[in-house]
Amino acid sequence: MKKTGLVILVLLSFLACKKKEKDSDSGSTVPPPVSTPLAPVFFINIPSDAYGVLMASRFPYTFSNNFVTLKGDASAFFYTAPGDYHYVDAGVVKCNDSLLTKQSSGAYVFNSKAKNGQATSGTNYSLGSAWSVAGTSGVPAFTYSITNFPTDAFLTSSILLNKTAPYIATFNGASNSDSVVVLLGCDSVMQKQTVSASSGICNFTQAQVASVKKAGSVNKEYINLISYRIQSNTVSGKKYYLVNSNTATYTVNIQ
Repeated sequence: MKKTGLVILVLLSFLACKKKEKDSDSGSTVPPPVSTPLAPVFFINIPSDAYGVLMASRFPYTFSNNFVTLKGDASAFFYTAPGDYHYVDAGVVKCNDSLLTKQSSGAYVFNSKAKNGQATSGTNYSLGSAWSVAGTSGVPAFTYSITNFPTDAFLTSSILLNKTAPYIATFNGASNSDSVVVLLGCDSVMQKQTVSASSGICNFTQAQVASVKKAGSVNKEYINLISYRIQSNTVSGKKYYLVNSNTATYTVNIQ
């Protein structure tokens, strides 16, 4: 839990036409530009040698009646090569008992349905995550398990923030975690910090706190604590990174 202005487009179109006219005079053909796909945007930094990323995530979902269920979802991304983000087919991909569906983009996703009145929804990660990749000519078949899922990081600092002062977010818990991502957000603004799970401390500057709350906004500010564990699995010389994450959400007030 990834633009070109009109004026530039018109200018590029003009230049392309002029270039085509010139090349037509010489009898040559201009090859079409090669598009380079952008890397997917993750909440953590993925090492640059990755051929793919498989993520098991658990986070709270709140219904309108304020009942909260813990959703278990999964996603997977397989690349042509490190740094080349053309997605490749990996065959059938499963996480625990959940079958991931291949999207039009090429990514694999399992998006569970939240169930009101039930403590958990979607994939059950009580015993960790177990991945199964059938494989294709571009992706080797493999299985991999991470038995210990991260626990919640519990916020221990005040939920009342002052936009004229810095804020020190403190937390405890987050066992079986490598790091904790701390997100402070509201509206379309989000400040992000990544700290060691054992540190229990995350610092936001006054400018970061002040930027989150828009003037006149009636939306609620929040802090998300995402504890995660990342491991690598090398198969046929290709390295795949597997991530287990657990999210705790808190409503805060910026004044």
